Amino acid sequence: MSNVPEISIIVPVYKVEEYLSQCIDSILVQTFTNFELLLVDDGSPDRCGEMCEEYAQKDERIRVFHQENAGVSTARNKGLAEAYGKYIVFVDSDDYILPAYLEDLYNELSEHKGSGVVIESVIKLYPNGVMQPSVFPNLDFSSEDRFRVLTDLVDKNIGYPHSKIYSRDIIKKYSLSFLSSISLLEDFFFLLDYIQYADFILIRNISNYIYRVEYSDTALSVCNKSLKEECEIFQNYYYRVILYQQEYNLKADDLQLVWKELKIFFHRILLSLYVSLPKESYKLRKTFLKSLVLTYSDWIKYCFRPDYLSDRIARFLLLNRCYLFFDLWMRGLLKITICIYVWFKKEINYENSIAMLGIRKCYVSVRIFM
Repeated sequence: MSNVPEISIIVPVYKVEEYLSQCIDSILVQTFTNFELLLVDDGSPDRCGEMCEEYAQKDERIRVFHQENAGVSTARNKGLAEAYGKYIVFVDSDDYILPAYLEDLYNELSEHKGSGVVIESVIKLYPNGVMQPSVFPNLDFSSEDRFRVLTDLVDKNIGYPHSKIYSRDIIKKYSLSFLSSISLLEDFFFLLDYIQYADFILIRNISNYIYRVEYSDTALSVCNKSLKEECEIFQNYYYRVILYQQEYNLKADDLQLVWKELKIFFHRILLSLYVSLPKESYKLRKTFLKSLVLTYSDWIKYCFRPDYLSDRIARFLLLNRCYLFFDLWMRGLLKITICIYVWFKKEINYENSIAMLGIRKCYVSVRIFM
């Protein structure tokens, strides 16, 4: 490429025909103009592929890539492999950005020596049209205290790939990529892998990114999660936490926010186990539970601190290898959950969207915490 751009913008595209033009148009009117735009069509069945080609005919900064549907991670990895820019920025195809988005990110990054990352806040756009800016603290982390992204900010939803600018030299040097085998937290894992090598991490309360809430299920081509995927998500999360804990000599108490997050994903494994395997498969469930306890016994014993009585009972049964009683306990709770959900469906008018949202929250809460 004769003129190497400063920034490569990677946009994975899938089933966003309604929003794609708004996304691309917002990129093309940026005040910072030295960029290339990589549109990766992830086998979208609508007109998205054609629309990308039409935009490429109008602006030479745009390059289009087509692939069979393989998920958002594979699409982003394709963009990384084809990028020429010194810096990398991701934008989701159902979102859009304000004109100063690239300029603000670039100016923040270029003011510091070395290679790092800038993380900015977002403006959430809800289906009813309401916009809500997220609030981030303004923080600067060096390579010596970068672990604080994990210990202090894990509950701030900073894991999304957008609203950040990365140095491509780090990504290229350490062969960083998004995990294509999972469809949840893969972007957060990418960030955790990246900041291990970053000279600095800048957190800024600047909102130039419009994040469309409750549209990602179709926009990012997410597949259904199996028991195997739930285990892989937890394993990848746990592995990275232990890596940070060992590298920076962190105490268990320093990771309280992380343990709470891991607790949720541990619940997801157990729920997936009892949803995916029928009641006749107790031997299979017992074998799986034995392996689970053997692998994560220290975490279950010292870091898994349940808030609810039902959780504490389940934890006691697991740690004491009472697999039959644990199995009966979980199956009973699942039946109660289903009964409550069915009752709510009969009693509540589903035409009321607020009530519908309340039922879903109640159902999810019961399933996660019982």
